[in-house]
Amino acid sequence: MPTVWALSDLHLSTSGAKPMDKFGDHWGDHAGRMAANWDAVVADTDIVITPGDFSWANKPAEAAGDLAWLAARPGAKILVKGNHDHWWPGTQKKLNDLLPPRTHALKKTAALVDGIGFFGARGGDFAPLTRYGDTRTQAEVDAWLDREFQELERSIEALDALEAAQGRAAVRICCFHYPPIPPGRRQSRFSQRIVAAGAAICVYGHLHGKEVGPARVEGDFDGVRYLCASCDQIDFAPVKIGTW
Repeated sequence: MPTVWALSDLHLSTSGAKPMDKFGDHWGDHAGRMAANWDAVVADTDIVITPGDFSWANKPAEAAGDLAWLAARPGAKILVKGNHDHWWPGTQKKLNDLLPPRTHALKKTAALVDGIGFFGARGGDFAPLTRYGDTRTQAEVDAWLDREFQELERSIEALDALEAAQGRAAVRICCFHYPPIPPGRRQSRFSQRIVAAGAAICVYGHLHGKEVGPARVEGDFDGVRYLCASCDQIDFAPVKIGTW
């Protein structure tokens, strides 16, 4: 039975174009440390979720070194697009042609790997981030969230179709980039749909720093276990989700 792990927001830049140590000494050689930690615990029969901000590359060709880093790691991989994944191609075919073997990228799609079902979406901020100079109106943010909700629906429909063809998943895991529940709350329309879709676990990333506060939503909400897997929040090592 495969073990599922999570390690998000890798922010790889194997070309050296955008080193992460400018964000603090704890990011020093983070790609090498993540590789060592990953290789130490993940078996090739396992699955690793990395939901967003995989690479700093701006174009698909620029992500080649980062994808080679991913290909060298053991296990199957589940990716979700993050807000910094500008390298992500515009079509599913181009994306599939780019990815290493046994790597599944969820965007309006789903994956059923060794009997474990994965669905999800990027998600988004629930309000304009005025402290960061965000000039969007709430109406613009709501329109963005509407699009993300529709992508979540498409992903759930895709998993339903996979299960109809291949058999019911032993467990359903939801993968988001942004936290799917706003700070200080216990529900959102995303979380309600995640519950209705039968997920047991929801893994997300996006959050960084020592003081993320109530934005880091973790624990059991309406029967779904939420976990933040941003690499700097979990000491740059994959965290075990479970074995099925």
